[in-house]
Amino acid sequence: MNITEDLEQAIDIVDLVSKYASLKKSGVNYKAVCPFPGHNEKTPSFMVSPSKQIAYCFGCHKWWGPIKFVMDIENCEFKDAIEILWWYTGIEVNTNFNKEKHETKKNIYSLYKDAVNYYKNAFLKYPEVKKYVFDRWLSEKVMNDFYFGYADSWVELYNYLKSKWYDDEMIIQSNIFLDIKTRKDKFINRLIFPIQNARWDFVAFTARILWAWEPKYLNSPASDLYDKSNILYWLFNARTAITKQDFIIVTEWQMDTISLQSAGFFNTVAVSWSALTDKHLTLIKRLTHKVFLCFDWDNAWEKATKSAIEKMKNAWFEVRIIDLPDWKDPDDIIRTGENFQGYIDNATTPIWYYIKKSNFLNTGIDQKKKLLAELLDIVKSYSDNIEKDYYLKEISRLLDISQNIVYDLYNRVKFTINTNNESKKEVEKMSSEDLVIWYCILDEKNLEFFNKHILFKNWLSNDLKMILEEWLKYLNTLELSKKERFRWISLKIELENEHTNYEHSKVELQKIVNLLNREIYKKLVSTLKKEMENWNDEAFIKYTHLVNEAKKIGIK
Repeated sequence: MNITEDLEQAIDIVDLVSKYASLKKSGVNYKAVCPFPGHNEKTPSFMVSPSKQIAYCFGCHKWWGPIKFVMDIENCEFKDAIEILWWYTGIEVNTNFNKEKHETKKNIYSLYKDAVNYYKNAFLKYPEVKKYVFDRWLSEKVMNDFYFGYADSWVELYNYLKSKWYDDEMIIQSNIFLDIKTRKDKFINRLIFPIQNARWDFVAFTARILWAWEPKYLNSPASDLYDKSNILYWLFNARTAITKQDFIIVTEWQMDTISLQSAGFFNTVAVSWSALTDKHLTLIKRLTHKVFLCFDWDNAWEKATKSAIEKMKNAWFEVRIIDLPDWKDPDDIIRTGENFQGYIDNATTPIWYYIKKSNFLNTGIDQKKKLLAELLDIVKSYSDNIEKDYYLKEISRLLDISQNIVYDLYNRVKFTINTNNESKKEVEKMSSEDLVIWYCILDEKNLEFFNKHILFKNWLSNDLKMILEEWLKYLNTLELSKKERFRWISLKIELENEHTNYEHSKVELQKIVNLLNREIYKKLVSTLKKEMENWNDEAFIKYTHLVNEAKKIGIK
């Protein structure tokens, strides 16, 4: 067999794809929302066939075998996909391509694993360090599961790695030491949190000072192995819980995630002191579309929360913000024995978050008006109409303002951004029926005029028939996208005619009615002429009657 056949026969494609997407059984196959970036969907169209060992997306119209899937999902070349699958299967494949690069990576991963073991063993030797962790309500099992370590010596780690036959060049690449001459561990006297990539390889460290007044945290620098914009702490281990519960909790740093994991919230990860990035969101979207942000309320993380909300806007994420008490983080809450599930259950929407940060309860009328304008501007930036409708109702409820007022002001905010030229072009594209509908929405009094002067009512569109017969019912059942468009044109008409008297308005309405009657007349004539070509006697009678009526009212 060749390399491809060896690996593809050894891999269960369902198990492979489940590392990147939340699969659900569908007959003999499995389905999921497409995990690939750029394909935003709500209804699953991505199918996996265990019997055929392939995956197919009916939206992308693409298929994948195991190797091709890894190449596309990891955005890597064939040789790198083979390397990744080695880690998944443990199969030794005899090949000499890119051997040097592979061996280098393998050695660095091995070095990090040995460093983790050294730190872990050192941690067990110091009761005072273990007490620090015990005081945070963390058990021996948690310490072991999360590979807690301690950097206890300047040079012992270097000596330990040398005893494992790592050369100085490899040790330099690890970025663990201040410099190779002094052989000093840069993380000395710190609690060590090892960081793993999406394949569970150790690639970096975060280190926390315990007693001295130094920088509280030190982190491994960026490297070929470690890009913190593309790594979420504990994601590999949390995958199953995330897909099963269909949401993810994202915290600031490792200790928050460890505390929540130890309390049973196994779908928790951390950004490790980094803002949530597009690469992070790509990783998350493969597993779930529901994201619960759990950051501190200080200025830096308030900025990070707003940035994350913006990145997830219009990207098919459902975003919630876990509202923590001031100056408390998840670790504090778990250690004090509070029920963190309550905070999850009461997580808020982005709109609620913006309202709370404004301290709106302490504001007056003018401040409330200003806040409302800012919130409506935020809602305007969302593309999904259901989401916009939800947020507008939430604004109405939280600010105690009538829904009608909120919707009317929203439409003004939404549509006054158009230039006059854009508005003119839009009006030019309007049909006479649209104009009648928009004038009816503008003022209910116009209904009487239109009902009196419009002929051929049986030939009107369903929308126009309904608004003429049941104006209020029509407005209440109108979908948001249509309502917004109609209200916008109505607003333009209102603004353009605000200095026009009633008699002049009647002239404008009559022009529209005449235009509509002519349009319907032409359609009727065209239809009847076709019927008359087949010597339809009834069509001849209708045509004669129609022409006479048209002459009477001057539209022929």
